[in-house]
Amino acid sequence: MKRIPILLAYATLLAANALAQTGNKPRADGFRGLILNQTTSEDAVKMMGQPASDKVDHLNVSKLSKWLDPKHKEKIFRQLAFKKIGDFSLIELSFLENKLMMIELEFKKSVEPSRLDNVFGVEFAVLGAQAGPFDLPNEPGKYPVRFLPTLYPFVYNLVGISDKAFIWVDCSTGDARVAGKVDRTRQISRVLEKK
Repeated sequence: MKRIPILLAYATLLAANALAQTGNKPRADGFRGLILNQTTSEDAVKMMGQPASDKVDHLNVSKLSKWLDPKHKEKIFRQLAFKKIGDFSLIELSFLENKLMMIELEFKKSVEPSRLDNVFGVEFAVLGAQAGPFDLPNEPGKYPVRFLPTLYPFVYNLVGISDKAFIWVDCSTGDARVAGKVDRTRQISRVLEKK
């Protein structure tokens, strides 16, 4: 008789643990509760606190520019910057019509590029490494030719693609024989994709 309440408590604990884990699944279109095309600036302030800066500017999307509508170059995006939060020196969120369009993360700690597949739930392709592609294909959402580099330049990029987001990653290394570390990621909503 004493075992039934213990079994029920154990079953409840397992169910709660399973529910908690589903909320933290890796996703290319989100980060820690912030979700592209859904999160508003008010939601972000509730989650992150007061931003260090609040401005209107264009999106800095690096080479992904060729896949995006020209409006990303216009100064129409509200950008909230949050400094020194957890493992990040900067988290910048960009909104268009009060919907989150881009999440930019600058890392304080060293994160290996090989871990990104698990963080965002998509595969990444290398750009800018010796003997591989240096640029994105012209067709939006198409992966560049994949290869495994034998040597890395001191600065290179990765690109990840999902049905809801493009992810651009800046990486650096001090030793050409190792992949080095992630410096910055940008998750960009495919709502901005060139039509």
